[in-house]
Amino acid sequence: MRITLLLLTLFAFSLPASAGMFSTIDERANHISAQLEGNNSYHAHLARELANVAIEEKGQHDVTAALEFIRMAESHAAQAGGAK
Repeated sequence: MRITLLLLTLFAFSLPASAGMFSTIDERANHISAQLEGNNSYHAHLARELANVAIEEKGQHDVTAALEFIRMAESHAAQAGGAK
């Protein structure tokens, strides 16, 4: 019974990871940079800076802060409207 439960749990948690639902902070920061290529608006600049701070926080092993900064970066990237 325990083995079955363990296998079901492993399978359930492997599906989202293999589907790409959990992207790394670095991937999300790179996506923001690519999305805002050539856009020099206030929100675009702020989004790039927040993404850089998120990478630095991740490097200092503060994942909670890094996730918050990358969320703010994505929010400002959406307000910037993409590449121009």
